[in-house]
Amino acid sequence: MGTGADTESDITSAYVILSHSEPKQVLRLARAIVASSPGARVLIAHDARSTAPPVSDDHRIRVHQHGLATDWGSWELVEAALRSFALARSWADPDLVCLVSGGDYPAAPLQEWERQAVAMGGWTGLRRELRYAPRWGRRRGEGDDTLTRYDYRWLQTPAARAGIRSDGAVARLWRRVRDALMLRLEPAISTRTVERGRGVYYGFRRRRPRFTASHACYAGSQWIAITRDLLDPLLDEDFAPRASLRRLYRQTIIPDESALVTALSWRRPPSGLPPISHIAWDRDRDQPRVLDESDFSAVTESGSPFCRKVERGPSDGLMDMLDAATRHPGRDARSSPRPL
Repeated sequence: MGTGADTESDITSAYVILSHSEPKQVLRLARAIVASSPGARVLIAHDARSTAPPVSDDHRIRVHQHGLATDWGSWELVEAALRSFALARSWADPDLVCLVSGGDYPAAPLQEWERQAVAMGGWTGLRRELRYAPRWGRRRGEGDDTLTRYDYRWLQTPAARAGIRSDGAVARLWRRVRDALMLRLEPAISTRTVERGRGVYYGFRRRRPRFTASHACYAGSQWIAITRDLLDPLLDEDFAPRASLRRLYRQTIIPDESALVTALSWRRPPSGLPPISHIAWDRDRDQPRVLDESDFSAVTESGSPFCRKVERGPSDGLMDMLDAATRHPGRDARSSPRPL
């Protein structure tokens, strides 16, 4: 760890981008990061099943095809992040690692934010503690039933794993009966459908609960920043190859929204800095809204180092404005990111 040759900063940072599409936009994101923090290193971790990876000749940007099927809500999303953290650690020897998606874009001068994050120490991100008590019968239990995603052991039938789904009358009747039955039996068994992911799962409550009052389960965003004092134990202890936490989360659903923040929360609370990404939520579609120029003030005043979601075309004007606002003062126009 130490001063990079490309920057006056005494902080070494590494940014991991998880991507699976839009390689030109992902490359613009990587270039925007190093334009804002010239000494940073960027590792693009790409799922190449549907699109070829970005290509860059900048020595500060590397592309890694991890070969994992990072479907929405899958364990492979966590695995890809962990492997990429390890690669970034060996490549850059960083003081700070930040995980973002291919749909993010810098919203603040990154070198200034890096100093804040390292000074605060620990990790930056969002979390909430999960508590839930299931009950027998027709009524849901008390609390947030998101906990069952992680407190139960989840499996799929062979048909579900193969992506087979019947929409006939008999199948619809079965689903109604199944859901009614599972509601009554929730303290022992449950079912969930990961709509944007791999479909139907059946969950069985574990005999020995892993989460306790002293080691609670947390939910939160996968997009986090971690200083080196927590990165090493996260990789070498919490999610080491045979670690119990790794085994547990491999058998959960949507683990990317809990695994990392739970392990980090057991070591210390988050730093208190704003979340990694400023998001404008589309309630009707239940996902981040695509940002445009009208969002510039909200984005830059949020305090977050990134914003999401940006897309080529609708967000071009906003990205141009953010480039001007976040570019490191030592960089000239020729070094700024450019549309591809």
